[in-house]
Amino acid sequence: MEPRVRRALDLLEPVAGQVFLDLGSGVGWAAHFAASDGASPAVGYDFALRALDLGRRNISGVDRVQGDGGQLPFRDAAFDRALSFGSLEHFPDVDAGLRELKRVLRPDGIAVVVVPNFFVRTEQPQELRLSYRGWQRRFDAAGLRIVRTRADPGPPVFRDRRVLRMAVRAAAKVLALVPRLQYQFIFQLRHDRQPS
Repeated sequence: MEPRVRRALDLLEPVAGQVFLDLGSGVGWAAHFAASDGASPAVGYDFALRALDLGRRNISGVDRVQGDGGQLPFRDAAFDRALSFGSLEHFPDVDAGLRELKRVLRPDGIAVVVVPNFFVRTEQPQELRLSYRGWQRRFDAAGLRIVRTRADPGPPVFRDRRVLRMAVRAAAKVLALVPRLQYQFIFQLRHDRQPS
């Protein structure tokens, strides 16, 4: 997982000296990596209290806050950099999460959001999957502008031994060679000064 998170964090450079938000942080690995790279403070924010507690016990350098991603308890323009890796699509209200992300991000700040393409299926009970254009419409509506897009290759093909899972992952790797059909999108976002 670290190489995938690092690939997303690269689009937030520089993070040294920046106030960093890991939105949907889980245990807080991305915030930990950002803190190791000089972000201060690095805040991990997640709904799951159990994940935050596990992170507190095992991963240093992160301030952790529990709550709903659609109602962030931070002041406007509180963060220079923000990352949401594989979590925003699980929010009960994705649009509220995007509006809140924009609100807490400084106008000259950078956000990176990693979300699945329309064909990706996981075992999560709630998951929004959209095409590139679908995600772009959501960002536009929230007042966020796509600056750059990269591909996230997804999990390794042989992560587990279930044959169907391995076949699906292998097919996703082949699809990723076609523009806009990558497994997940890594979107670098900025404030759209004239939201639609």
